[in-house]
Amino acid sequence: MNNETCIHGGISPVSLLKDLHHSQAGSGRHRCPTCAYEQGFILGSSKRWVSYSDYCKSIIDKETCQSGSVAPTSILKYLGENQGGTGRHKCTNCAFKDGFEVGVLENKIESIKLELFPKPKSKLTTKSKSFKPFKGVDFIKKEIENKRLGLLGELFVIKRERDFLIQNEREDLADLIEHSSEVLGDGLGYDILSYELNGDVKHIEVKTTRSEINRPFYLTKNEIEFSKLNEKSYQLYRLFDFDTNLNVGKFYIIKGDLYTELNLEAILYLAIPK
Repeated sequence: MNNETCIHGGISPVSLLKDLHHSQAGSGRHRCPTCAYEQGFILGSSKRWVSYSDYCKSIIDKETCQSGSVAPTSILKYLGENQGGTGRHKCTNCAFKDGFEVGVLENKIESIKLELFPKPKSKLTTKSKSFKPFKGVDFIKKEIENKRLGLLGELFVIKRERDFLIQNEREDLADLIEHSSEVLGDGLGYDILSYELNGDVKHIEVKTTRSEINRPFYLTKNEIEFSKLNEKSYQLYRLFDFDTNLNVGKFYIIKGDLYTELNLEAILYLAIPK
């Protein structure tokens, strides 16, 4: 994972720091979000609470930021002063929450169960003139913005890939699995570099939703183009009915060129004045 070290020696993921909003008030104002992330992670991974919401019920001196993230004053006011880096002047409440949830996740990964399902058949017919999106696209915007849910899905897929290779006596390949979107950054066209049992590369893109199997999902041009150029190695894992509280989820796999495997409809354009 692409991490950043603060001047106090704390470590947190750059991708999470970038998404924090700027802090303008509270005990954590202008204090170090990386340190806040670490404090949250330590508490989240302590196994004393099953979730962040469960922990929030136990806080006596809670503070809430403008985004609704809760953290204890007793931790926020003793964080180091922040002087630079990606998290400079960012929200320590949100950083604490992110760290706590990742800490809880570390305990959950080993017990997650993903059930494989056949790819659903399209409801469109050859007589259809064009693809007609579901009424209302708010759910698409919501899922695009919900990077935390996407990260959880990716981590669970990585665990499944590792377990599969190890169970088939390919621990050497399991050790080579890479969380590419975190190590190398977004925009690659895939999230995870994994392997077939024979050593062939797998480029895996993960799309996660809490909704049912037929819910449409969002793809970037990079992802579609990468699948076309790497159709032999490209696999899209579509996670659905994803419940992080019960540690269960379902998924199906689409292999190859997404141009030919999916019905695609443009819903967003990059616009430049003529």
